[in-house]
Amino acid sequence: MRAHQRLWRTRWGRLTLVMGAVALALLALSGLAQAQVALPEAVSEQGDSIRALYFLVFGIGVAVFIIVEAMILWVVFRYKRKSDDELPTQIGHNATAEILWTGIPTVIVIALFIISFFVLQDIQAAADPDEETVVVDVQGRQWAWAFNYAVPLGTDLAEAVSENPSDTEIMLEDPSLVVPFMTLKLGVEHMRVVARTGDVVTVERAVNGTVPIRHAAGSEVMRSFNGTDTVAEGRLQQADNTPIVTVPVGPMIRFNIASADVLHAFYTPQFLTKLDAVPGRVQTLWVRITEAGDFASQCAEFCGRDHARMIYTVRALEPADFEAWFADKAGSAPEPIDGDFGGEEEVEQEEGAVGNATNGQSLFFSLGCNVCHGDSGEGLVGPTIAKTIVPLDRVITQYREPLEAMTAFPPDQVSDEDVADIYAWLQTVPRPPEAAVIPSKLAELIEAGG
Repeated sequence: MRAHQRLWRTRWGRLTLVMGAVALALLALSGLAQAQVALPEAVSEQGDSIRALYFLVFGIGVAVFIIVEAMILWVVFRYKRKSDDELPTQIGHNATAEILWTGIPTVIVIALFIISFFVLQDIQAAADPDEETVVVDVQGRQWAWAFNYAVPLGTDLAEAVSENPSDTEIMLEDPSLVVPFMTLKLGVEHMRVVARTGDVVTVERAVNGTVPIRHAAGSEVMRSFNGTDTVAEGRLQQADNTPIVTVPVGPMIRFNIASADVLHAFYTPQFLTKLDAVPGRVQTLWVRITEAGDFASQCAEFCGRDHARMIYTVRALEPADFEAWFADKAGSAPEPIDGDFGGEEEVEQEEGAVGNATNGQSLFFSLGCNVCHGDSGEGLVGPTIAKTIVPLDRVITQYREPLEAMTAFPPDQVSDEDVADIYAWLQTVPRPPEAAVIPSKLAELIEAGG
């Protein structure tokens, strides 16, 4: 008998084997101690279906594992060689066994395929045509989230939009409700208003990363607004402001998910599903939430340097609370405004300000500054920058070599003159009362620079 075979037949050899197995088990368990081993509890109908499918597949896998391991152990002990001279009987072929070990897995795989197909069809299904839904437009951008909602503007398209999606003019039945820099929404397409002449409104298409498409006459025009809330909860750093997407419990929710730059992923663990935000496309995720609460979420697709900071919270409210929140965020309907204008009247630049404030307002939105700092510089994920007292040269430095998680803008993308235009517009925007304190690091920069 070989030496290693004699070793495992001794008491010390068997004890060593058992202790080694115990040590490996403890090592594995120590790694799982702080990890989430099982699926999280689902808070949506779709998540419940995914969870049931998971445990069905898991249960079948456990049953197969137990049966196979039991058969292996039975063969080991049943046909154990009694001595070195006695060899077990060799069986070269058994048709019944071969049919069973081929047929049973085939039936299991086919059954799981059929069940999974119908479950996936169900969780990806849209709401019924007559069912009330809540639409949330999600925009991912390095490295922040913005959540937009919309309300009817009170006017429709007067005629079909041209076959050419690059056209920048649309005709409305009542354009008096439209002012420059208002964000309109047709279907999933967002458009920033540039000017208005008569019944014709000039727009910048594909605002917020959506895709321009053709719309038929009579299409309802919506007024889009940024409904992103924030909470300073310090999940990553003391100064973190986590964006919040607010949704109701009960109705079907349609998340229109888009990206302004690279691949991101919209992922809430309690939904038990995720969907990528793909540049140049709008992906749709349907969810019906069943429990109120705050649910920590994150980008689940590596998207660059500050991917780990790209977190958000899903806040699910009872229907009455959501309606009150929505009404407060949407604000009152715009009053009709007569006349033709291109937007210059909307900006009153302070005397002595450097730069073109009108161009700065346009750049502020086209560069995506509003995603982090709010539509009026009031502050969201990023700090409040309306009425900033930071000197222009410091602002230019911030664009080139940003502090914290802000994206860097090289001179070939945003010139110093462009930054001066944005700076000029920010001087015209009132600073909200609750944002009177300048972020500490910027204050330090000002003090250091005299």
